[in-house]
Amino acid sequence: MASKKTQTKISVLLSDVEYERLDAYCRDRGYKKSTLVARLIRQYLDMEGYGSSAPTTFGRGGRPR
Repeated sequence: MASKKTQTKISVLLSDVEYERLDAYCRDRGYKKSTLVARLIRQYLDMEGYGSSAPTTFGRGGRPR
């Protein structure tokens, strides 16, 4: 039996102009906004080295270098 993944909801505040840009992009490319935002967050965290196997920074007071 496969394990069930849990999901946590977040809210993102955007200006009207930013929201319209996101909405137009999603309509044009066929994305759901939540799916696109989740993917962008995962990609950014991976790029910054904050993947599931990345070392934590507890007690160091900053980002890993």
